[in-house]
Amino acid sequence: MEKGGIKENIYYNFENDPYNYVINTFCNRWKFCIIRGIAFDGATRFNRFTKQLPISEKVLTTTLRELVSDGLIQRNVYPEVPVRVEYTLTEAGESLMPLLDLMYQWGWKRMKELDLEIDPLGEMWHGYREKDEALMRNPFKK
Repeated sequence: MEKGGIKENIYYNFENDPYNYVINTFCNRWKFCIIRGIAFDGATRFNRFTKQLPISEKVLTTTLRELVSDGLIQRNVYPEVPVRVEYTLTEAGESLMPLLDLMYQWGWKRMKELDLEIDPLGEMWHGYREKDEALMRNPFKK
C-alpha cells in the first residue's frame, strides 16, 4: 500500500485487533455475570453481588474497578450515612446486552442439548425461568 508516494509496510498486529481488545476486556470469569446482573437490577450494590455470586470480595472489588475503568459500568456514591454505593451500566455497557443475550442463548441451548444442569439464577436473569425473590436473595442456600 502506498501512502503519499511511499510504500508502507502493512503487517498484522494482534495487540490492535478488535478480538484481542474484547478478550482483554472480558476474559474474566465474572465480568459477564456482573454486567448482566446490573442490567437485570437496574442498579446493584456490592453486597448483592456477594450474595448472588460465589466470588470473593477482593476479586469482586478488582473486577468492578476494571469494569469502571473500561467504561462499562459507573460507580455512583450517595452521600448518606452510611455511604451508599451503587453500580449502573453506562451506554457502552448497555450496548453489550444484545451480544451477551445471544451468547447466553447459544450456551443455554447447547447445554440443554447436552443435558447439562443450568444455573437457575442465570435463567431468571435471562427470562428462561420465573423470578423467585427468595432464590435471587440467597441463590447458594440449599
